[in-house]
Amino acid sequence: MLATLIAASILGVMLFVSFVVLPVAFAKLPENLAGIYVRKLFPLYHITLFVASQVAGLLAYTPHLKPIAFIAGIVFAIHFLFLTPAINHSTDSGNAQRFKFLHLLSVSLHLAVMVLYAFAIFVDACLF
Repeated sequence: MLATLIAASILGVMLFVSFVVLPVAFAKLPENLAGIYVRKLFPLYHITLFVASQVAGLLAYTPHLKPIAFIAGIVFAIHFLFLTPAINHSTDSGNAQRFKFLHLLSVSLHLAVMVLYAFAIFVDACLF
């Protein structure tokens, strides 16, 4: 039960950041300040979600949530270690084409994790 609550919290944080925090930051802040804000936010965001995913995976007793949580944790670690620095570098170097590709990859991975967590939560709620 606790693992499912953690998974739901992770999904809630991801949705809130995606649909509230980031759009408001880019709509209300000057572009350079929004960029600085996002560069400070994402490392903490990915580390927090990595740790929470690992805890959910360790506590999970259902056969679907455990691997989903560990896979999500790997995705967050990849973001923190490789993808976010590469996105920042492409922005700093003015490589718009690379930025677009890496950003699309980042968004796609986040969307996949959200779908996986939503599936796990739904199955837990309906079957367990």
